[in-house]
Amino acid sequence: MRRKATENSELFKFGIGVFETIKIYEGIPILLKEHLDRMYNSVKELNIEFNIPYEELEKKVYEYVKNYDYKALRITVFDEGYNFMIRDIPYKDEDYNRGYKLNIAPIRRGKSFIYRHKTANYFENIYLKRLALREGFDESLIVNTDEKILEGTMTNIFFIRGNKVFTPELSLNILSGIMRKEVIKTAKNIGIEVNECIIDIGDLSKFDFAFITNSLMDVLRVREIGDITYDEDNEIFYKLRAALEAN
Repeated sequence: MRRKATENSELFKFGIGVFETIKIYEGIPILLKEHLDRMYNSVKELNIEFNIPYEELEKKVYEYVKNYDYKALRITVFDEGYNFMIRDIPYKDEDYNRGYKLNIAPIRRGKSFIYRHKTANYFENIYLKRLALREGFDESLIVNTDEKILEGTMTNIFFIRGNKVFTPELSLNILSGIMRKEVIKTAKNIGIEVNECIIDIGDLSKFDFAFITNSLMDVLRVREIGDITYDEDNEIFYKLRAALEAN
């Protein structure tokens, strides 16, 4: 049932649960199947006690969002059930026009497989995001202990050099973002080469352009990472963005 977690729940006591954030547009949850597939896979892999059937939760989502126009839905599942929460989508036209400025996160990440999942214990990400905002940045780029680029606190990251796109590979224990998948699939469909690879922090200056993705922002240009500035315009990015919008 849809409910708040009680003090006896594992969510309340230990932060044990997983969540998804989904864009709602004209009463439709965008890419709901992809989000629910990822959520139920995490429930299985993390051995979370959650017994509501996929089809039942899917039906409840459609019923819940049918009267919302342009909002974000958060679904949290945990041992006692599930919870829906609606909020505004925070990204504005000015964000897309000016692009985002990223810092390099001061905390280096280890190699835990837990980072492949959107767990309810999101404190590290929230801490780094808030720290970046306080220091005048828009997002924080996380690097591992081997100085390899991973992802943002709320985003996946892509780079462009020439006519090729590059993004950190999933073997680095990063989140398999829903929009990340859409970008890779769409790029390949329109003939853009995508390389999922290892990117060293020292390679950041070797790219012409950068952008970030998540399910609410879609794709958003990165103008700076630390002291590195990227191009304002890029033909490959515009081509890819147009194809995504046409989907």
